[in-house]
Amino acid sequence: MHSRGRRRSSLYGERLTEKQKLASYYNIRERQFARYVEEAQKTHGATTDTLHQILETRFDNVIRRIHWARTVWQARQMVSHGHFLINGHKVDFPAYQVQPGDVITIKPGSEPFVRAAMESSADVASVIPEWLNVDNDNLRASILRLPEPGEIRLPFEIDLPKVVEMYTR
Repeated sequence: MHSRGRRRSSLYGERLTEKQKLASYYNIRERQFARYVEEAQKTHGATTDTLHQILETRFDNVIRRIHWARTVWQARQMVSHGHFLINGHKVDFPAYQVQPGDVITIKPGSEPFVRAAMESSADVASVIPEWLNVDNDNLRASILRLPEPGEIRLPFEIDLPKVVEMYTR
């Protein structure tokens, strides 16, 4: 009489699922995510590529990408606690957008803590992106350029146009 099968999700449901996957991966709340989409729409390039670039160049995500933290949550906490310097200035804002030419270093008293976090993230088998340059011996990293769309690797498939459509209704 009543089917036990799974209902097909609506177009809205598909868009919401894609947005939630991306927001969860980058640990971003709804209001911040909406702001990023709005910012990406104002640029002249492809909105999807720009959005992905904005998300990828968040300070907490860069710390995760260079393997100074195991997860984005750990990276966010380390940044919030002020363990890192950008161009010699303390930055404790996880959503800070890094720019090409920025140099990330460790606050002098935080070196043992960051080295311990690096060791815990060493077993995560992923490659450091080409747009980042890391010197783990001296605890220095630099942003060589902005990431290109083909260089951004996620552990799942994502349909970015659906994410942008979610906000353009």
